[in-house]
Amino acid sequence: MIRVDGLHKSLGDTEILRGVTFGAPTGSITGLLGPNGAGKTTTMRVLATLLQPDRGVVEIDGLDASTAAHEVRRRIGLVTEEPGLFERLTGREQLRFVAEVHGVGRSGADAAIDRLADQFGLGADVDRRAGELSKGNRQKLSLARALVHDPPVLLLDEPTANLDVVASAALEDVLLAPGVLTDRTVLLSTHSVEEAERLCARVVGLVQGTVVADSTPSALVASLGAPDFRTAFVGLLGRSALDLSA
Repeated sequence: MIRVDGLHKSLGDTEILRGVTFGAPTGSITGLLGPNGAGKTTTMRVLATLLQPDRGVVEIDGLDASTAAHEVRRRIGLVTEEPGLFERLTGREQLRFVAEVHGVGRSGADAAIDRLADQFGLGADVDRRAGELSKGNRQKLSLARALVHDPPVLLLDEPTANLDVVASAALEDVLLAPGVLTDRTVLLSTHSVEEAERLCARVVGLVQGTVVADSTPSALVASLGAPDFRTAFVGLLGRSALDLSA
């Protein structure tokens, strides 16, 4: 569902992505894991058609993100670390607006909003102004907004970065709830090794815009002979950064 092959991207004179290649299957969460500045957000922005690649192939559901951007946007939901909500509108008003933009009829939108509000535990907060909500429920609303048109691909760019541990756990529970991953491809960008291990069936490691790992957490641990995933990944990042700087 997601295919990235030889992706290069520079911003100004700085080369951010250097031949990034990976894929993400349907029905599970694939993690894009790396330190700050590794190129995770730039990769997400190219996938979301917010940036054009300099070179390489980026496909969503078989569509080229460069030449079929409009069709790609209809197939994705995007959640970032900043919810980007309209503060004075209620959650229901925002979800209905996004649904209608994507061509979902009024009755279908209302049914989807009620289902998502119940599934995500928003309750009466869906009818409150976004500016009145807690950080955790604002991010849940952002996730509901990304899913209200039932896209086959969900892009999550560090969605828990600004949340406390309780709100982060609640959002993770929502992601793993029945029905969220069914027939959907999810790509999660994170710098948290623990979050990646908890949520991701497969992890793509990025260092300085280069893929240095692409495997399951358990396979990476076994291949490096490490005692746990955190030790394996941190050690890999350190060695890869030295190799890339040499």
